[in-house]
Amino acid sequence: MTTKTAPLVRAEGVTKEYRGADTDTVALCGMDLDVMDGEFLSLLGPSGCGKSTALNIMGGLLAPTSGSVTFDGKPLSEPSRDIGMMFQQAVMFPWRTTIDNVLLPIEVFGQSKKKYRDKAEELLSMVGISEFAKSYPWQLSGGMQQRAALCRVLIHSPKLLLLDEPFGALDEFTRESMNAELLRLQAYTKATAILVTHNINEAVFMSDRIAVMSARPGRLVGIIDVPFERPRNPELTLNPEFAALALEVRNMLGLL
Repeated sequence: MTTKTAPLVRAEGVTKEYRGADTDTVALCGMDLDVMDGEFLSLLGPSGCGKSTALNIMGGLLAPTSGSVTFDGKPLSEPSRDIGMMFQQAVMFPWRTTIDNVLLPIEVFGQSKKKYRDKAEELLSMVGISEFAKSYPWQLSGGMQQRAALCRVLIHSPKLLLLDEPFGALDEFTRESMNAELLRLQAYTKATAILVTHNINEAVFMSDRIAVMSARPGRLVGIIDVPFERPRNPELTLNPEFAALALEVRNMLGLL
């Protein structure tokens, strides 16, 4: 008898409606989604389709109008220290050094910064900015700030990483470099990751599975498995099989 592994995250019938003075807006409609432990899943769809809304609900930051979310087998109704979130802007405090920004969640959780300092230094070294540990945000480039933000989200070893277009504001070269860093760190930590993106090639390159969403009101159109082995390198994007899968995604989005 085979035992099926329970998902780390399960969304069942999740709908989010925003009520206005004159009209109500349905941002997300009836989402059913399982995210397995250790996988990298992308939420892909056009702008305004409810991707970020879904991510915030799965992070416990936003309550659904109807439906439910479970995390690690338990109902999720508020943020958890086992969930780390990263946004498009690094949001670093300008009066804190890089390493103190990385250690901020440890302070929020009431733990000893000294105990985690070695880990913070290790993470900064892994993303190549250890020499800027004592620098301030205004002394860092946008890419360096996002590297520090990535370290900050990993400092408390979350089981789940929620990534809301974290590198969307960066130039293409830096974005590709950061995506490679993210994949490397996700493999190292074995965390589960959910990435919000509207970039088809990025979703195919990064993911184990792609959850394709429709335009608003956002509905889950389908799931596409990505068969490519890991670790992945940029040459994969030149593979005809990569192009064929990107075409399949484009077709599911209704872009053909």
